Amino acid sequence: MNHNGEIDRKGAAPAISKETEEAGGLGRFAGQFAKTSVPFEVILPDGAVRRFGEGMPSFRVTLKNRQAMRAITSVDEGRIGDAYLAGDIDIEGDMLRPFELRGSMKDFHLLVAAWRFIQPLLFGQIRTNRQAITAHYDIDPEFFLSFLDPKTPCYTQGVYERADETLDVATLRKFDYCYEKCQLKPGDHILEIGPGWGAWMEYASRRGVNCTGITISKVSIDYLTRRGKELGLDWKLIDADLLAYQADRKYDAIVIMGVIEHLPNYARVLEKFLSLIKPGGLIFLDGSACTKKYELSSYMVKYIYGGNHSFLVLHDFLDKLAQTPLELIELFNDRQSYFLTFQQWARNFDRNREFVIEHFGEFNYRRFRLYLWGAAYEFLSRSLDCYRMIIRAPDKQTLVRPAR
Repeated sequence: MNHNGEIDRKGAAPAISKETEEAGGLGRFAGQFAKTSVPFEVILPDGAVRRFGEGMPSFRVTLKNRQAMRAITSVDEGRIGDAYLAGDIDIEGDMLRPFELRGSMKDFHLLVAAWRFIQPLLFGQIRTNRQAITAHYDIDPEFFLSFLDPKTPCYTQGVYERADETLDVATLRKFDYCYEKCQLKPGDHILEIGPGWGAWMEYASRRGVNCTGITISKVSIDYLTRRGKELGLDWKLIDADLLAYQADRKYDAIVIMGVIEHLPNYARVLEKFLSLIKPGGLIFLDGSACTKKYELSSYMVKYIYGGNHSFLVLHDFLDKLAQTPLELIELFNDRQSYFLTFQQWARNFDRNREFVIEHFGEFNYRRFRLYLWGAAYEFLSRSLDCYRMIIRAPDKQTLVRPAR
């Protein structure tokens, strides 16, 4: 592999014959990608090499056994993902390029898709939320800190002005924006929904803002409790689902960074905002977005975000917002910034590969490696967007909704 992540041709085995290819079982896969614009190569279990596309291969797929052959010839991205997690398949090279092939693959897994919606019907939305959040977030914080920025460990996008900026600079720019646009000042009290590893609360606390965080991740609460004591900061942490939270006070501002994806019932969320915010208070909200609700690959559902997680659907959210007294003040598309953020996370994660595998196992390394690089590609290719917005509560709370 050269310094650009491309696979060197030097020393590679010669391309195999059609007869060898068919014997190796690549006939269907080879037909699917015979004229691909993405150059890559496949190493068969017997060491034979099959190249696709013109030019130097940008990545290499190594098939280790019969299970790998079955997965790759299915041309099913879910099965290929399963085989990669099992260690039957290896992928190396430019990790953005393999995802360009997704459009030519199928991903139909009816039971996986159906369970997302059966689960909240059987167990309720609040319990489903807790199970999904526990599955994703309740790993030792060192796992996430192995790829998040070490100075500002924020699990959402930074705001980049230039591609060569550090993630720390981009994240602090977003924090500055949030602080300014929410008109915060020393003595104000904010509610952060999903505080994660405390990057925003630390930023705000150092500016004299009182911070309350609400989460259903027990690992997050334990970590933030320790972190707050280390820093000498008096954070209030609440273990509760937002939709079930009954507050004894109202807040000057609400901050929800990258959490709306876990709260697809926008009407209930907006109603909860109104019950928690002071008259004239401001809300910062951002999240990764898609045009179709609940659109998620089977891999993401099985291994990354269970439950009825949904990327933010902007037109649906704004429709529900228009039916409340809340007012949208400004809106930005941070798609390119999220690509740059995910790309940096993926690079950090690969750089810390040995640490992750030693402490969390090969499975978790492979699971998140595919997720981080795949998400980076989705933002790069404009399959996903990311929106950042400021919302204002009315000066006086009212139950009167605007006419439609």
